[in-house]
Amino acid sequence: MLRILGISLVALTISTSAFAGKCSMSSASGLGVSKEIATFMSNKALADMIAKNGEKGKGKVTTTCTEGLGVTCNSKQRSCK
Repeated sequence: MLRILGISLVALTISTSAFAGKCSMSSASGLGVSKEIATFMSNKALADMIAKNGEKGKGKVTTTCTEGLGVTCNSKQRSCK
């Protein structure tokens, strides 16, 4: 019983701390000849922008790409102060 209670308390602490502080959604774009290059460029731009603002990325990075004259990728991630 104590083991189950301990796991519940840890999960509650993690979810509570995730909402503490000022958070916002950050996004950046990258352009490249291939999908791999465009993904790398958008992720790098996102990381640079978050670091420049003095924030830390939280959660998963979501990347979507579209093909046209080259490949354009947009990356999004939640960032917190």
